[in-house]
This record gives sequence, structure tokens and C-alpha cells, in this order.
Amino acid sequence: MRLPPTHWRYMACGLLLAAMVYAAGPDTGRIQIDSAYYEGQSVPFKVLEPGDHKTQLRVGPWLLGGRAADSKPRDRRRNLYVVFPGSQHRAPGWPDYDHNCVLSDLPATEEPVEWDVYWAVVLDPTLQEDFRSEQELVLAAQSSFFPPDLLEFNDLPAEGFLRAQMKARSLGDLARFRRTDGTLPRLLITPAGYAISGSSEPRSDEH
Repeated sequence: MRLPPTHWRYMACGLLLAAMVYAAGPDTGRIQIDSAYYEGQSVPFKVLEPGDHKTQLRVGPWLLGGRAADSKPRDRRRNLYVVFPGSQHRAPGWPDYDHNCVLSDLPATEEPVEWDVYWAVVLDPTLQEDFRSEQELVLAAQSSFFPPDLLEFNDLPAEGFLRAQMKARSLGDLARFRRTDGTLPRLLITPAGYAISGSSEPRSDEH
């Protein structure tokens, strides 16, 4: 069957569009997080999305909320740890940004409150824990390890995130995190430089 010329034009446009989508790589649409861990339990967590794109805190395909005007960590705020790698939040085509969200506390009401954001980045290749509580994170951050002689940057569990978000390309780029005895923290906790607004379920007597 012979197809009309207009049909061929539609097919050509379709193939061109498909090629453009393929070349663009993974879908870059934003994905909002809707849950986090608190003391090992998954709880709802909703971030406030600002209208201004420039004030959004985005990590790979994930939208972590709207940046607060005051980005310096404050004692009055609760902490949101974004842990790399993690199994809680995954997006197809974005393995470097697989992460868990861990809350330091639950608010007293469902009203949004401000949270200081911290990156929690696994450096020790032997550390296989899927972190779900602040206590686990703090204990891992307090422990350290000597990088073995044959350790390569690609061996680090959060290697992809370190490259993409923290602009680290080699073990030498992590020198500023070494301790006085030459060790590195098994898990690095560092301020992300942002605070966001978000809400979770209120604290109950069970917590």
C-alpha cells in the first residue's frame, strides 16, 4: 500500500521527536518526595513547592522543596538528612540519586516547619547499611576507616552523587574531610547549604 506524502511527514516528525527524547537521556521532570524515615519507621513527609523555580531545591530528578530565605543551620530547626545511597526513593535512569530521607524529629502539628538539610554520604565501601534513623547516621559518622591502598574513587558507594552534586572527582578531593589521623568518616554528614519547609505527621506518645 502506498502511503500519502503527508503520512510520511508525520512519521518523520515522530521519529525526530523520539530521537530528541532519547538524546535527552532520563526524564528530567521533577519528582516530589512524599515520605521519610523517623526512628526506623516510614512517615509521610510533604515539602512545600515554591512558585519560583529559582528557589527550588532540586537534586537530580527530585524536588526537595522550596529554599528558605535564611539558609544557615539554626538550632530551632529540625534536621532533614538526605542519605546517599538509599533504597527509599529511586527514579528510573537516575541511580546516582537513589536516597533515603531521614528526619531528626517529628513536629508537634501537621503545619509546615523549617528543616535544615544535610547530605549524608556513605564513603566506606564496607558500610552496607540502609540508614533509617538519625542515631544510625550519627554513629556511622563518628566512626572512621583508613582508605586501602587499592581503593579507587569508583569504589565509593556514593561515587555518583559525589561527582554530580559535590563536584568530587578523586579521593584527593575528599582530603578536606580527612581526620587528623588520616582516616575518613565511614559516613560523611555535611550541610547542604539549604533549609526547606515541610510537614510530617505530628509526634505521638508512641514516638
